[in-house]
Amino acid sequence: MIELLDEKKQERCWSKEAEAGVLGAMIIERGCIGNILGVVQAEDFYSPENQTIFTALMELYMAGAPTDPVALRTQLKKMGELERIGGVEYIDRILNSVPHAVNAEYYGGVVCDRRQYRDIQKAIERMREVLDEPGSVAEQAQAVQDIALGIDADKPEMEFFSLADYATKIVGDMGDKTDAIPTGFRNIDRIIGGVSPGELVILAARPQMGKSALGLDIALKMAKQGKSIVFFSLEMGHKALIERAACSLAHVNGAVLKSGERSQEDLEKVCAAAFELRELNIVFHEGGTTAEKQRAFIEARRKTHGVDIVFVDYLGLMNAGRRNENRVQEISEISRKLKLCAVQEKVAVIALSQLNRQVENRENHRPRLSDLRDSGALEQDADIVLLLYREDVYRQAEWPETTEIDGKAELTIAKNRRGPTGIARLLFLQEYTTFADLAKEGTL
Repeated sequence: MIELLDEKKQERCWSKEAEAGVLGAMIIERGCIGNILGVVQAEDFYSPENQTIFTALMELYMAGAPTDPVALRTQLKKMGELERIGGVEYIDRILNSVPHAVNAEYYGGVVCDRRQYRDIQKAIERMREVLDEPGSVAEQAQAVQDIALGIDADKPEMEFFSLADYATKIVGDMGDKTDAIPTGFRNIDRIIGGVSPGELVILAARPQMGKSALGLDIALKMAKQGKSIVFFSLEMGHKALIERAACSLAHVNGAVLKSGERSQEDLEKVCAAAFELRELNIVFHEGGTTAEKQRAFIEARRKTHGVDIVFVDYLGLMNAGRRNENRVQEISEISRKLKLCAVQEKVAVIALSQLNRQVENRENHRPRLSDLRDSGALEQDADIVLLLYREDVYRQAEWPETTEIDGKAELTIAKNRRGPTGIARLLFLQEYTTFADLAKEGTL
């Protein structure tokens, strides 16, 4: 329990009136307990006596028993706690301070607010302790960031949803996923319907398959829908990404960028693509090597420009910011933090990842979920897993002089928490380093 230094801090740390208000309402009107359940927990109370009374009332409620003063007194006796909390006199004082149960949820909000203030106080104390612990300044800074981010991690805005209130709306939304943002690729959206705020999407492939190109293509298509994009690029610099983006848009505009002389018309289309890029709300960030750095930038960016989608290219170049026993543990921690970021910041996170080398050892090189590199946590945390495969890559590696390159690509939707799995057929356009939908064999 925090030591109260003055009257002002005591008022911020707890409200005996609000705590009594919650408990009194629960005793007076059993029906209000269902609403309070989604707002208050036993540990939110500052007073140990009030924590005990709340626990007793909850046990009665869950057992289907009355919560009136007689039942409460009997339950506290059974728990051996009646005298410790101050006896019948303390229960009477609570009841006398609450005329009715109408304001139960308001009182509950005040109790939670005071608990959060205490959490901040404890976090500050813990931060001070970190400064006295061994370790580098970078490790201490990381520990302080973790403490700060953890203050509200277990207190979502809402934890319960009425079936009566939400069933019709959600079932009505199932067909169109109104909150989902299309990837812009018809064959992908046909299966997953787009990506939604709070979702973690893993886009994985072996090297040279074009996962960065596909990630950038999706970012551009989403930005053209008016969405705000943050693209953490840990592998490619912003100059190379912008050049790729210009080539991709130039292709869409009909430019021919194959080797050799380019026509004046094609050059004009490339220039037009550059001006088109200026209208898109995309920011490239090259320094987000930890989930904490990414989260901090997302929070700041959201306040000024808004953020709808976050891309991370790629997970293999991130670190947890602290020493871990092994890389598997580190990737698991990163994956968990990215999922938390998606949920708490209400954005979709599309993280690129490499597949392990087991793919190369199989006769059939098509990837599987089990090929996700370094951690099974990626599969567990992800809402959607996309596995990119191009047979051309293996064909060229085995026969460098071959001309049998068709550009066909497969994007396997190996996991889709919201719906079906399947394969989206794409076409990789080497000269543009970009992807397009494959309408049917041999055509776009």
